[in-house]
Amino acid sequence: DFSQLRHNRLDAMLKQECLPNGAICSGMVGCSFPPEYICHDCDDGASKCGMCAIDGHRRLPCHRLTKWNGKSFEKWSLESMGLVFGMNHSGEQCPHENTDSGSQILTVMDTNSLHNVQIGWCRCARAPELHDQLLNVSLIPATTLRPVTAFTFRVMKLFHMLNLVGQLTPWDFCGMIQRLTDNADSRNVQDVYRQFNQIQCQWRAVRAWKHAGMTSLNAESPVIGIGMDCVSCPMPGINIPKNWREDPDAGVVLHIESISDDLLVFLTVI
Repeated sequence: DFSQLRHNRLDAMLKQECLPNGAICSGMVGCSFPPEYICHDCDDGASKCGMCAIDGHRRLPCHRLTKWNGKSFEKWSLESMGLVFGMNHSGEQCPHENTDSGSQILTVMDTNSLHNVQIGWCRCARAPELHDQLLNVSLIPATTLRPVTAFTFRVMKLFHMLNLVGQLTPWDFCGMIQRLTDNADSRNVQDVYRQFNQIQCQWRAVRAWKHAGMTSLNAESPVIGIGMDCVSCPMPGINIPKNWREDPDAGVVLHIESISDDLLVFLTVI
């Protein structure tokens, strides 16, 4: 019955608030270290020791972890555990990383919250520029010279859809992310509204170029047809039959492309 269903749901929620008795590390096979950490963005919900938690998140620096202190879980970060997100070396740290200024902590906005991510820049001789290294891992830097804030492609896509469908403003979206980061005291969370508002405007423009079929801003580059077709134009096999020329009423106009007074284009089938 429904009362039992509510009890089961409550029980499942409460199980997420404590470490199971006799829990063992579910990371590397044979690991004997006691589990302390649980990732709330991994679907398995398994408890792991610190070393296994870091090893399983080499390429997932924006996951949220909690640490068991003996009585309850408290928020923890991969950056505080020493995880370095390496650029240009498949997640591993560049052997020349410390030849300049070493690693750097960036503020990264993702769909689940704001994160402090320790970035290990690639300092090889032919390494890309810093902002290009971030773009290669789907991160958009707020600045190009000395980036300190970045936004994931995921969060930009999410905001774009929420803005189009639900009319959500950049201000409200940033407020939501701040509360996801710390709902108890969101006022002490770093404010990235100005940076986000600029980046979301740029994202809209670049995304529109992509949908228009533009693959390069260089006029000498070859044109590649990746643009979206107009759904109102007659397209054989899509909105009109493939064999429309063989129709017995071929002498009669069947498909007309019309333009209304407000410039709306639509297809009329007679």
